[in-house]
Amino acid sequence: MNIRKFVLGALVCCAITIPAMAQDAAATYKAKCAMCHGADGKGKPSMPGTDLVTGTKDKSEAQVADVISKGKAPKMPAYGSLGADTVKALATYVKSLK
Repeated sequence: MNIRKFVLGALVCCAITIPAMAQDAAATYKAKCAMCHGADGKGKPSMPGTDLVTGTKDKSEAQVADVISKGKAPKMPAYGSLGADTVKALATYVKSLK
């Protein structure tokens, strides 16, 4: 009986947390990324190499998270200080842009 309560509690927690993480990732993207990569992730014509939609098409979420965390020369700053969970959620959000 206790295991059922635990599993049910975990499922409820996940059902609440996952949408909240997606909202947080969207807000983080808007605050930290949109200024260079655009609200839709398609980049800015005045800033070559900022199109995330085509630039991450052949990259895994782990690869995207690595770039977010460590940065990429010459202009992409590192955002590892956001924390692993936030970086992972942000990578998921970036991969969802179309």
